[in-house]
Amino acid sequence: MKPSKPADTEQMTTIEACGILREVPQKLHLMAVNGMKIKVKEYAEEEIIFSEEELIHRIAILHSGTVRGEKFHLEGSVDLMYMYQRGEIFGAEATVSRRRTSPLTYVANEAAVVLFADFSDILRSDYSKELMLALLHILADDNIKKLYKLEALSKRGLRDRIMTYLRIMGRKSGSDTFSIHMDREQFAQYLCVNRSALSYELNQMKRDGLIEFKKDEFKLLEKIL
Repeated sequence: MKPSKPADTEQMTTIEACGILREVPQKLHLMAVNGMKIKVKEYAEEEIIFSEEELIHRIAILHSGTVRGEKFHLEGSVDLMYMYQRGEIFGAEATVSRRRTSPLTYVANEAAVVLFADFSDILRSDYSKELMLALLHILADDNIKKLYKLEALSKRGLRDRIMTYLRIMGRKSGSDTFSIHMDREQFAQYLCVNRSALSYELNQMKRDGLIEFKKDEFKLLEKIL
């Protein structure tokens, strides 16, 4: 991990894209960001950003790369809970919780740049009301994303799990062709199944004319419900 530094103009665009400034008038964005005292850190692939149960006092905005949110179990298994993309916030739920501890381990899936804002600086900001309202909306959106996984895992059969998730992603993208931003191992962890079983079922679904895929790119051969 490289030392932190202030945000630049390109990173300002990411901060605006993440949604935390949505309640602040456009002309005041720079002043609001200056008050948040954003710091920038670079992470190498597989470097841990937050560990599970770690005390967190800052929110993280992903500027580049991807980040995995993972749940580790005592028996050694790992569940992939979410794959974060550029412009998404992670760790925010911990900063506003009573315990303020991370529910997941967040790992750089590849070389990543993360922007940090200390929660106390947000509270002290001249725009704290607007920033907190925007953060509330972001947390609500995150909860909806978690429901996507619960909806998929509620299906007993592996094919039903896969199709449920792919339909959700298709509806989100507004297209029958989209990327899930996960490799096979990560997709298997996300669905809580064995990788070989997932690969076998995906190939069966392709032969049955339900889907087409190449790496993390999928195409649904049905109308999106």
